[in-house]
Amino acid sequence: MREMVILGILLLNLIVQSSIFPFIEIFHVKPDSLLTLVVSFALVAGNPTGALVGFCGGLLQDLFFGNNLGLYALQYMIVGYLAGLLHGRLYVDKVFIPMLAIIPTNLLKQTVMLVYNFFSQSGMFQDRMFIQILIFETIYTIVLMPFVFSSIVKLYDNKFMRKKRHFPKIR
Repeated sequence: MREMVILGILLLNLIVQSSIFPFIEIFHVKPDSLLTLVVSFALVAGNPTGALVGFCGGLLQDLFFGNNLGLYALQYMIVGYLAGLLHGRLYVDKVFIPMLAIIPTNLLKQTVMLVYNFFSQSGMFQDRMFIQILIFETIYTIVLMPFVFSSIVKLYDNKFMRKKRHFPKIR
C-alpha cells in the first residue's frame, strides 16, 4: 500500500509539473517539485526510501521530459540517498531544516547536470546560466518546500506508511 501511495504521488507530481508549472514560470525557471518530494521523503523516511523515490521520480521525468534515459534518475537518486543520510541524525522541524536542505541538494543536482553537459559537449548550460538557474530555482523551490514537507509528514502520520514488513526466516 505504501509503495502505491508513493507512486501515485509521483504520478500526480508529473501531471502538476507538466500542466500547471509552465504557467508559473519566473525568469524561465519553474520550482522543482520533484526535488521537494525526494528531499521530504528522504528526511521523513530515510534510506532506501529517499533513494528509491528519487530514482523512480527521476525515471518518470526521463521518460516524459528527458532526452537521455537515466540522467534525471541518477540526479534525484543521488540527492535522495544523501538527504536520506540525514534521517535520524538531525532534528527535522516543520520548516527550517527542510528548507535549508534544498540549497545543497539543488546545487548537487545542478552540478551533476553541468558535468553531464560538459562531457557531452552539448554547448548548453554555461556558467552564467548555471548560476542564474541555480539561484532562481533554489529560491522558488525553497518557497514550495514547507507545503510539500508538511504534507509528507501528515502522510507518514498514517499507520500504513510506517508499517514495517517482517518476513519469516527461512531455515
